Amino acid sequence: MMLNRPEEPKSKIEQAFDFYEKNAKKLNRLFKWTGIIIMVLLICHFSFKGYERYVYNIQLKSTVNQIAQLVDNVRTTYAVHTENKTDIMKLMAQSATMPDFLVKDGKLYNVYGGTIAVSSSLPIEDRTTHQMLPTFKIAYQGLKQDVCVALAQMNWGDSRGGLISAAVGYIDNFGTDTALRDIEEETEKNEIDVKTSTGEIKRIRKATRTLSTIGKPSDTFNPIPFDLSRAQSGCNCGNQRACSFALRYYTYVRNRR
Repeated sequence: MMLNRPEEPKSKIEQAFDFYEKNAKKLNRLFKWTGIIIMVLLICHFSFKGYERYVYNIQLKSTVNQIAQLVDNVRTTYAVHTENKTDIMKLMAQSATMPDFLVKDGKLYNVYGGTIAVSSSLPIEDRTTHQMLPTFKIAYQGLKQDVCVALAQMNWGDSRGGLISAAVGYIDNFGTDTALRDIEEETEKNEIDVKTSTGEIKRIRKATRTLSTIGKPSDTFNPIPFDLSRAQSGCNCGNQRACSFALRYYTYVRNRR
């Protein structure tokens, strides 16, 4: 008489094969649609990234062209209004030299939605003639960090074209554009007020330090274009649209040897 031995339990692998054989059609259909969905998502992802990059390059190119035109328009306005060089924005509006494609509600806006600040800046003494030469400055505000860094790494000309300096920065908690402010400073203020233990205010002198957020054409220590590390350090606005890029020019281009 033969004894019936109990059937040995199936392994996990055997159970998986049995399940697949019983549900082969449903599983194949599921795998097929899963693959299609993944492919569609990948295509959408890379298409979106490609579109973002396309828009980024278009806006950057547009910004470069707009800055060049804006500089020309400011100089044209100054050439007409030789006596008044203070409120350049008002003069540009009166002279119809304010670029229409940048104007909204009487203010200048860049393609990134931030404002464009244009104003006169401190005159610079010519070392040869000792004349005080008028200057002006432009700041593109409300930029993302990558845009600020990209603008800082571009070649904006040299001193023969009237370029004095470029600066990177951000809008601080008090609403101050550090790039627009510092582009005329060039060095940190070497005097500060300190409150003593007796409550008196005492002014002390600090060692002068050149600001790394400002660059000049052919400058030995802080040249322009900015290198990547200096640009990233200066465009210190994180993920917010609060970075700023500024340029400073002579009002009139002089012939330089």
